[in-house]
Amino acid sequence: MEAAMVSAFSGAMGSVLSKLAGLLEKDFKLARGVKEDIVSLRDEMSTINASLMELSQMEEPIDDLHRELRAKVRELAYDMEDCLDISMHRLGDPSKAGFLRELKSLRARCEIAKLISALKARVAQLGNRHKLILQLPERPRAVCVDPRIQALYQDPASLQGIGGHKEKVVEELQDGAPQLKVVSILGTGGIGKTTLANQVYTAIQGKFDCTAFVSVSRIPDFAKIFSDIIQQSGWYSISQDDNEIISRLRRRLQNVRYLIVIDDMWTIGAWNTIKSCFVENNCGSRVITTTRIEDTAKSCSSSFHGYVYRMEPLNDVDSRILFHKRIFHSEDGCPQHLKCVSNEILKKCGGLPLAILTIGSILANHQDVGSTEIWEKIVHSFRFQMERSPAFEWLRHVFNLGYNDLSLELKTCMLYLGIFPEDCKIVKDDLLRRWIAEGFVTEKHGDIQEEIAESYFNELINRNMIQIAEFDDCGEVFSCRVHDLLLDYIIIKCTDQNFVTIVNDQQSTKGPLDVRRLSLHVKHSSERNGVLENMALTQARSFNFCGPAQWLPSLTKFRLLRVLNLDINGSMDRRYDMSCIHSLFQLRYLRTNGIGSNKKLLTQLRKLEQLKTLEVAREDGYFVLDAQMLPSTLWHLNLPAVVKLAAGGIGHLTNLRTLSEFEIELRDVGRMKELGELTNLRELKLLGSYGVGDTSEVLLSSLCKLVCLRSIVIRRSLVEEDVLARWSPPPRHLRRLHVLECLFSTIPADWITHLHNLSSLEIEVRSLPSDGIVVLARLTLLVHLKLHVKEHVPREGFVVFHRVAFPNLRELWFRWEEPCLVFEAGTMPRLRSLVIDCYAKGARQADGVLDGIQHLGSLVEFKVHVYEREGYISWMLLCADLKSARVEEQRRWDKTSLKAALKEAISKHPGSLRVVIKYM
Repeated sequence: MEAAMVSAFSGAMGSVLSKLAGLLEKDFKLARGVKEDIVSLRDEMSTINASLMELSQMEEPIDDLHRELRAKVRELAYDMEDCLDISMHRLGDPSKAGFLRELKSLRARCEIAKLISALKARVAQLGNRHKLILQLPERPRAVCVDPRIQALYQDPASLQGIGGHKEKVVEELQDGAPQLKVVSILGTGGIGKTTLANQVYTAIQGKFDCTAFVSVSRIPDFAKIFSDIIQQSGWYSISQDDNEIISRLRRRLQNVRYLIVIDDMWTIGAWNTIKSCFVENNCGSRVITTTRIEDTAKSCSSSFHGYVYRMEPLNDVDSRILFHKRIFHSEDGCPQHLKCVSNEILKKCGGLPLAILTIGSILANHQDVGSTEIWEKIVHSFRFQMERSPAFEWLRHVFNLGYNDLSLELKTCMLYLGIFPEDCKIVKDDLLRRWIAEGFVTEKHGDIQEEIAESYFNELINRNMIQIAEFDDCGEVFSCRVHDLLLDYIIIKCTDQNFVTIVNDQQSTKGPLDVRRLSLHVKHSSERNGVLENMALTQARSFNFCGPAQWLPSLTKFRLLRVLNLDINGSMDRRYDMSCIHSLFQLRYLRTNGIGSNKKLLTQLRKLEQLKTLEVAREDGYFVLDAQMLPSTLWHLNLPAVVKLAAGGIGHLTNLRTLSEFEIELRDVGRMKELGELTNLRELKLLGSYGVGDTSEVLLSSLCKLVCLRSIVIRRSLVEEDVLARWSPPPRHLRRLHVLECLFSTIPADWITHLHNLSSLEIEVRSLPSDGIVVLARLTLLVHLKLHVKEHVPREGFVVFHRVAFPNLRELWFRWEEPCLVFEAGTMPRLRSLVIDCYAKGARQADGVLDGIQHLGSLVEFKVHVYEREGYISWMLLCADLKSARVEEQRRWDKTSLKAALKEAISKHPGSLRVVIKYM
């Protein structure tokens, strides 16, 4: 597998080797002897890199000598790439001719010759040292006591919050089924999986003929695992051959009812070996596994009529009880003056029992346990405690286990999360683009970088290293967060490997080495200004800033930035000088929020030939931007509505994957045609603008060329009725279609049912036919549906959701003058949110509303927006007085009767719904 170009472990080693090879391949007309020196340098660096990869197999923590070697190689690789980048930038494109370019190139070639000679000397010096250190054996480590031992012998009376988990797992195991069943307990490290498994095991082991509780660990010894099962079951085996032991064990289990716990499972491969000893004997046997990896849990449970039980962190009440009982031996024993700081500590622990007990033990063993000063000292020294305190040894061990099991690429991506502050929701797409811009993601086997980056993100979730914060409307992960204590662990690693330097109001992690990535988060502290004044930033590769503009260092201090993120708050009236942005020739990612000078900034980007992501999150003034001023390398262009792209020029951005928001006037035929040239677009947000003339067909022609689209959002009407129904062929990859303001006369059955991948749909129809919902139900992957009806519902006056319809729908938003929905049993089994827009004086078809709402078993949120003014819901209600006499004679709702009917419907639901009835 090809290594990443940049990693936390080896720095820019992969990129250096690639660029040295590039110097040899391109026609640069280098000075005599330089090519031979480059070959020698490349070979020596390749040898060092191979040794470094061997060193990477050592598990954390490593000894000081090997850590020093790793640091020197890493910093050398960074410095080498910086020098090569600057020199090659000065050298320019060898294919371009001209006297001035030749003169400039001659000077650059002389500089490269000197550079290569200097680098050779530095590499040779390091090479001798690295060979010496690698010959030294790694120092033997002290054998750590496995923290799971404590979990096996904990007093049940001291446990808190585990009772509910225990009851559910026991219930699942004692369902009376004769088949072999596996329950896999899944959860992050330190959450109490081993404790829960042991409590369940202790509670039910007397009901089985033979029982065993064994641990696997990251590097399993299968002979020992199988022998331990045999011995704990009352048998014995002297064989050391795995196959013979498995055969003997299977014979023993053939006709008995057994209960076996396999604790700390890491890989599917290990499970596939272990499960071979289990016999499906229809005796009601049970197996419990514990793991922190979701794929492994699913593999375990899917083998034998299984079930995954996901452990969640303790809630606030259980966390508080556990913490206070550990310190004061009573859940109500915490003095009033300590409750505030106690809550701060518990927030940091985030419901992780191991963390709560660890900190509780430190305080309980302190002589002055009631001192506010001692408690506050703990709050402000978490990171120090995590790094050095013996009391945190078990917690470090738990985090090290997860970290050591990651690949080098995943370690790098995980450590990058250290740039974000505590409690931050990290948007997935933004994070992936940063990883790519930093060089952490390399294309492999034809897969594009974005897909590989997403696989890294998903694997970190799969391993419970990061937590899902929010889902988007398509049911995909929108954002994640990092547990506060794990973030402390990450920052310790970032500091140790000089990966990220963090400066905020409380601390600075700046060490003796050059700053490679700087994360600056300040609110009101002037103390850090002095730190920044003396900080050399010319070697920094990324800068992440959040705070007032007065604490923002000048961009002139940077030279080699790849990633620049500026979040300015509380100072929109203050301008920040971005005039030197064009000199950041390595910039690949640029995001600004509130800098107040975007107009000047956005006219200087053409020279940034590496730029792939440009996002302006907020702008305080309207202006027009010439698209010709943007580099053609852009993949993602996100602009606010107040920044308008000038007519003409967008067509040269043929690499664009994302375009938001792109304003089109109805009369602007040229711009509509240019849109069709962006054939790589995956996400498109269009903003309609008023104009004269009908150019719907021109726009449609361009949309038909965008065959890669995954998402399209259109705000403000751009097209005449039913134009989108003529989009042919339909975009088969489309997952999001939000076109509420592009009216359809009815559900376009022949067109919309071809959108097999659609997950999120927002659509308005003039008339909803009786089979309209049936047609939409063919879109079985729908997660989000927003349906507006402008004039007519089915003749019967009801919109029926039939059984087994919409198996994946989570959110339904329906708008019509009356809440006329009917739900059959079995419909929408996963629906969690139901929103209804209706009119307070709408036509009344029956005495009740929302018939069958009790069948929506997963529903947790119900909202009704009742519009009291005619014409508020589109213009359909404006026509209420213009309807036929037959309609006028119908009964109508009033505010009181509608409210009563809604409450009666809600009362039929068996769950505890969050109900909001809002009058608009």
